[in-house]
Amino acid sequence: MRNFLRQNGWLAACVIALALVGFAGCEGCAGKGQYNPTTGVYDSNAPASVVVVTAEKTRDTALNVFAALMTFEKQNDAVLRNLNPEIHKFTETVRRDSQKWIDDLTAARNAYQRERSEANASKLRSASALLDSMLDSAAKHLAQAIKAKEQ
Repeated sequence: MRNFLRQNGWLAACVIALALVGFAGCEGCAGKGQYNPTTGVYDSNAPASVVVVTAEKTRDTALNVFAALMTFEKQNDAVLRNLNPEIHKFTETVRRDSQKWIDDLTAARNAYQRERSEANASKLRSASALLDSMLDSAAKHLAQAIKAKEQ
């Protein structure tokens, strides 16, 4: 089992690294560029919305991390079930629900871009927080597999 994890631990480490990069949403570093849905014009000089850029980074990270988690778990199902059955249980939750979480975030982002109200911003932050929480859980479950390699 140690040999297996030594050979495949890099994948889990990459997934964890991706999750951590996604969590590093930086306030104030959104850059420039903003689409005005009312006029249909993209203003490349307008400051970008931090909440929108953070949501987009979270979405991209979630797509990558969840895909890697599901692939890694499927390829190593028996070993991971022996290490910790919760890894399989969590991955099944991701398989079942992750598309809805991502779709909810995308819908909230689109609603906020159409109307930049505090209510829409709050929905967008909530959808981002849910995905952040699931990414954190994915990282924790994969870290358990890596930790078992050291034992």
